[in-house]
Amino acid sequence: MKKLLKLKKNGEILLSEIEDASSFFKRFMGLMYRREMGEEHGLLLTPCNEIHTFGMRFDIDTIAMSKEGEVLFIDRAVPPRKARKKVKGGYMMLELCSGVSDKLGISVGDKLEFCE
Repeated sequence: MKKLLKLKKNGEILLSEIEDASSFFKRFMGLMYRREMGEEHGLLLTPCNEIHTFGMRFDIDTIAMSKEGEVLFIDRAVPPRKARKKVKGGYMMLELCSGVSDKLGISVGDKLEFCE
């Protein structure tokens, strides 16, 4: 069973289906080989400061955050078969469907929270 978290910004729930990928295997598999991911869903990789999209079938937005949840970098519409460089100070990486980070109004410097 997948552990789901809620994504909050300023106390407001933005998404309620964030998959917790904090184990080695879940981080390793990530979104590889999945056919799709709904806009209300995301994947939180911890600890993680770099990603790749090899084995993926759709574009994603990636949000790199510090241990405290501060947004350090947003990489929009990352296509399959790409490697992204490390984000200095990064500890968490949130993967969302392409375009969702803008729809949710997430910006560099924002503080994001994850809770059950």
